[in-house]
Amino acid sequence: MADIFDEVSEELKQDRLIQIWKKFSKYIISFFVITILTILSYQLFLNWSEKKLEVSSQQFFMALEKLDNKKYEESLKIFLKNSNEPHEGYRVMSLFGLAETNYKIGKIREMALNYKNIYEDVNIGLYYRNLSRLLSVMKDNVSTFEQQINILKPILNSPSKLQLLAAELEVILHIRSDNLNEAKTKLKSLLKRTDISFEQKSRLELINKIYYSNAE
Repeated sequence: MADIFDEVSEELKQDRLIQIWKKFSKYIISFFVITILTILSYQLFLNWSEKKLEVSSQQFFMALEKLDNKKYEESLKIFLKNSNEPHEGYRVMSLFGLAETNYKIGKIREMALNYKNIYEDVNIGLYYRNLSRLLSVMKDNVSTFEQQINILKPILNSPSKLQLLAAELEVILHIRSDNLNEAKTKLKSLLKRTDISFEQKSRLELINKIYYSNAE
């Protein structure tokens, strides 16, 4: 008798499962299909990203090669295209390359604008933004003294690995603009700092010796 009840119970269970399957099968199948599609999509995205990154890398080094070979118009086009890439590393490096190319062909205002696009972009690391400020001022022979000093101020007014170089560049800007007393004051102050490197101290002492000896 117990076997009969077991068989009936088993049949009821099977019927119950069949009913559940008929009722929810489309949802279960949809769930598995979505899961599989998600996995496949993710894998495809990874493969696409890898290939995209490889293309960006090839284009960047091709642009560098064009720049080295003085094929400026060609390097300009490639850097410009790469500067809109989603990959942050190659985008930033391409902006630097774009600025350097414009500098090489004498387009100083365009170069300054390229550097401005870097140092005003808060999504870019602070070191690279400060570096773009330094390079912009170093290579700019068009902007006014006030404009260049304003570009340097964020580095001069906050701790940074590039602060000492910015301070040295500030001295040179004052000399260029014939602000000799201000230049001399800042030069003496900079030479008293204990954190300047031997190379920088040698440069500053040379500026102090050659320029001011001749000036006097």
